Amino acid sequence: MTPDDERPAAQVTAMTIHATLTEQSDLALLAATRDGDDRAFEALFARYYPQVFAVISRIVGDAAEAEELAQETFLRFYERPIQATPSANVRAWLLRVGTNAAFNAVRSRRRRANWLSRLAGRAEARQVEDDPLSIVAERDEAHHVRQVLAQLPERQRAVLVLRSAGLSYAEVADALGVRPGSVGTLLARAERAFREKAGADYDTPGGEG
Repeated sequence: MTPDDERPAAQVTAMTIHATLTEQSDLALLAATRDGDDRAFEALFARYYPQVFAVISRIVGDAAEAEELAQETFLRFYERPIQATPSANVRAWLLRVGTNAAFNAVRSRRRRANWLSRLAGRAEARQVEDDPLSIVAERDEAHHVRQVLAQLPERQRAVLVLRSAGLSYAEVADALGVRPGSVGTLLARAERAFREKAGADYDTPGGEG
């Protein structure tokens, strides 16, 4: 058999391994990661990096900084993965660590005014085929959301951002280190504070309507 004959078989094998990994549960991938399987870690990275990056980016308002913080979050997970117990929640852990890193980065900036300026100057990239007026309106809305979020207390910002990322109440509680039963109250207060600052008719990120 020639090398050319062997290559397709190797490619099929690699594709099969990749497909098998992507279909495995978080717990199975976590256990394999703890055993030193880099491919399992890469599968978890591919599964959750976009969401971790999106949450961090929404907090810090800068894509380059968000990318760096997200990579640091996964590096921490790679070096010291959490215990592979039935209650382990990889996504919640990653988002908790990433959220904390983002808020630490914000707090470390010397002047709050610099942060607000960066938030105001960074509209969310939206690759949509639409008329220019619609695109401008969407960017203005993203600008306004960032400005209002910047005025809220840290925990209120976090609960809104995490809920808007699609986390359940239990996952938000795990990410914030609070009791699950308190998330509803925290979210209600955050939504009320957001609307007071943004306007009563303005939809809150992460709100239920």
